[in-house]
Amino acid sequence: MSQVQWWRRSARLAAALSCAFAVLAPGAGAAQGRRAATLDAIERHPFFFHGQEVILVTDAFAEQVLTWLVSDDDSSRLLALDVPPPPEGTRERLEVIGTFYDVGRLDESDQRLTGLPIRRLSEELLRKRWPARGELPLLVATSSRPVARPSTTTLRSIVLDPERYVDRGVTVIGRFRGRNLYGDLPEAPDESRWDFVLRSADAAVWVVGREPKGDGFELDVLARVDTGRWLEVTGAVRVQDGMVLVDAGALALAEPVPDRPPPVAVETRRLPPPEVIFSAPLPDDVDVPQDTTVRVQFSRDMDPESFDGQVRVAYTLPGGTRIDAGAADILFELAYRGRNRVLEIRFDRELERFRSVTVELLDGVQANDGAPLPPWTLSFFIGG
Repeated sequence: MSQVQWWRRSARLAAALSCAFAVLAPGAGAAQGRRAATLDAIERHPFFFHGQEVILVTDAFAEQVLTWLVSDDDSSRLLALDVPPPPEGTRERLEVIGTFYDVGRLDESDQRLTGLPIRRLSEELLRKRWPARGELPLLVATSSRPVARPSTTTLRSIVLDPERYVDRGVTVIGRFRGRNLYGDLPEAPDESRWDFVLRSADAAVWVVGREPKGDGFELDVLARVDTGRWLEVTGAVRVQDGMVLVDAGALALAEPVPDRPPPVAVETRRLPPPEVIFSAPLPDDVDVPQDTTVRVQFSRDMDPESFDGQVRVAYTLPGGTRIDAGAADILFELAYRGRNRVLEIRFDRELERFRSVTVELLDGVQANDGAPLPPWTLSFFIGG
């Protein structure tokens, strides 16, 4: 084994151990904070990013009721929940923050998936009850907004949109992190034993091409004691196997900069009316289980109190015609899951076999800013 190969294996091992501790240790995810990433990096290293909060800059498009995040060249795509779908046939550039899951690594009973239509997604997309590892990567979004072009070049802006900076000269400031001593990145480049990680806030890159030394400093890539130093790096950006690299031309000591992600800006523009973006069962679904729970997901945060008295469920004739009132009504309980913008409808008893069921959201349901939801209807058929 060559010396370069040994150093590369050591860096990979450090990243793997750091990721394993983050997945297994209680509260580790919160301590780690979110990671700036690309779709390509997530696709190449799903275990590293599994269960992590990430931030992405990417295109989004709608495919029926689903929202997909897609790379510029369409080579990578990721299903996203809680991201309002753009108009059909269009793509929208978004900054999305959310938690990434390789769903097949989780059990059906995992609390992190409560209220999410994972089983229905697996059945519709994969034709199986539950995905295997790698079959259903998923981002559960907590915020999304149109991308604002950065006014300055930072590590964060480079990591989020590296193709924009490829072969361009940049100067960035970040904390020296040695040879991936803290597992900031999932893989190491095959360049030299002097390669090191530079990090600021939620973004990290590999710096290659120069030893970490210069006027008044000489840092050790294996010494954590040196990771409190800040460096200014001037060089050219390139992307290699999903890794963002800076070919350093000059290094200098720098003063620390705020080492925290910028706050997510509050959306001040007028928002569109809320709409239903997903339901389980799907519209006109057949062979629905008798013990089903109806889940309806919205494009906006909803006012939970507005659902009171505005939801109706009944057995109907084919085509949706309602049977005589009273005898046809179905008793149920409502629960609104604000984290996922999902309304759950749980029935007091199993639904009758071979019957058509219609769920109605009546006039009066509204978003938390008072914007009304247009009346909405879902019909499905109970199997045997």
